Amino acid sequence: MKKNKMSGRSALAVVILALLSLASVAQAQGERQFLGSWKGNISIMTQTLEVRFVFTLDEAKKIKGTFDSITQGAAGLNLGDIKIEGKNISFIIADLAAQGNPTFKGTLDKTGTKVTGDFTQAGYTGTFSVEKEKPQK
Repeated sequence: MKKNKMSGRSALAVVILALLSLASVAQAQGERQFLGSWKGNISIMTQTLEVRFVFTLDEAKKIKGTFDSITQGAAGLNLGDIKIEGKNISFIIADLAAQGNPTFKGTLDKTGTKVTGDFTQAGYTGTFSVEKEKPQK
């Protein structure tokens, strides 16, 4: 009888480990679709700014990113609070959090090459649209 209880516990442990492993793989696949360089525009308060986001993985295989405002000459600003759920991504410009907490919430299109969504900063709302850049050779 004890053997069956242990077998049941062992089987449960294996199932839990398998589910955790699948969740980790799914998360990694979700992040991979956003890796790379993305270029496009932010439109807010009658202004359009050319921008670039670059998403990479750090040593711990966690997604990180930087922001360039090409129009304004700002480059390499750190992104933070990056969250990916399926085709949805949200993040802030961490280096500018004290300046109105610039926040992005977007969705990857069916082709996997374009992200569009909402941009908010200091109570103002706009939109953004970026397309995946092809790696330079």
